[in-house]
Amino acid sequence: MSMRVLSKASPVTRAYIRYASTDSASQKAGQAVSNAANTVKSQGLTKVLCNLYKATTSLLPASIKTPLNKTVSSLEPLIYYSEVAFHIGKQVVVRQNFTLPKKADFVAAETQLFKVLEFVKIKNIKSLRDIPIDQWKRGAVKTFELSSLFVIGEIVGRGHLIGYAH
Repeated sequence: MSMRVLSKASPVTRAYIRYASTDSASQKAGQAVSNAANTVKSQGLTKVLCNLYKATTSLLPASIKTPLNKTVSSLEPLIYYSEVAFHIGKQVVVRQNFTLPKKADFVAAETQLFKVLEFVKIKNIKSLRDIPIDQWKRGAVKTFELSSLFVIGEIVGRGHLIGYAH
């Protein structure tokens, strides 16, 4: 309980006293979020999100809580495996010494792209927005044809539609 110091001459009124039980819901939510942020490092994101979900849905009626619980329980593995993939990706980045691309890398990629576009006989294009829709459609069809041929070759090479022959 925090209380403002009053002199003996002034009468005590309720405006000067603030009790701990009058914390607003936003203050409690802010404290919960800050506590959750502190425990993310120790417990992991999945557990923290589950605990935060349980704390926020404890006041909901059962008619809303039951379908919401089913939905969230189906999302928990997705959250967990995405967290695992993130950490594996982070380890790969550290071990392989990957760095973020710089502006010069994008410029080099753009010049290579325009060399390829010149090879395909697309002339007078200053940006990708200048390419006509017909050429985009033709390119999409060719890409689909090449990717489907690749997939068919993989299936023939494996000898099965899904997986390898045992």
